[in-house]
Amino acid sequence: MEPLLNELPLTAPSDGLPSPKRSSGPKGQFVVNTTFNQRKISVTYGIRGGVGTSAYYTQPQPFDELKLKPEQIQEKTAKLMEKGYFTVPIAEPTRRFLHEQSSLSNPAWRQETVGKVIDLKATDYERSTTAVAKDIATTLTGKQQQLRPHEFQLRRAKNQGADQWHQDKGPKKVICIATIEGRGTEYVKRAESEGIFEAGHFGKMTPLDARAVEQRTKEAKQDRFYFFAGKGICEDSIPKLVHRSPHQSGRSIFLARWQ
Repeated sequence: MEPLLNELPLTAPSDGLPSPKRSSGPKGQFVVNTTFNQRKISVTYGIRGGVGTSAYYTQPQPFDELKLKPEQIQEKTAKLMEKGYFTVPIAEPTRRFLHEQSSLSNPAWRQETVGKVIDLKATDYERSTTAVAKDIATTLTGKQQQLRPHEFQLRRAKNQGADQWHQDKGPKKVICIATIEGRGTEYVKRAESEGIFEAGHFGKMTPLDARAVEQRTKEAKQDRFYFFAGKGICEDSIPKLVHRSPHQSGRSIFLARWQ
């Protein structure tokens, strides 16, 4: 009977067979290559575990759900063209991370005044999401885009004009927002916003029919990331979402904008 893989020797066998060769693998692993009954066998060992096809596991990380594949980006941008936005469900590791960061048990959050932020720029979370934002803008415009993050942060929201209907002005090209605590961002879908707003300066949108606006206003759900385009994307054919912050204090949000 042939020995099990976890019985393979790591030292030179006494029967004259060639010694197994050990090489380095991914971080936290080493790989043993050996020949048994004229078959080459490669076995991965983990520092903390036993032998297996792979003893190295990657735990789900915050924002992994935003690492959209090309076919997903095609599907999502088609929805943006139709509705003015698209959404991505927030996964549990991200939800837990956002709530931990924005908890009063976190000194960085507790000691700041309203309107201050926890900046997540220059993190692996931001870098991987920025790569996807670039692909979103490239797919929307059909032109290669090089984006950099203007914001990638947790924020205790203060309105300062964001409670007025508006579209994100240039040079912002791609926006992502998620509600952590409080009411969600209010918005009007692309088709339903036509004819009931008048465009003003600096992205401001003035309601022409307050009743119609009220009837068509939607509220962002807490379990979703919302992506939409800003006026930094100049093509008129690409919709810019009409939205505003709700009139409520004590809200906390995740906000990322690229230009």
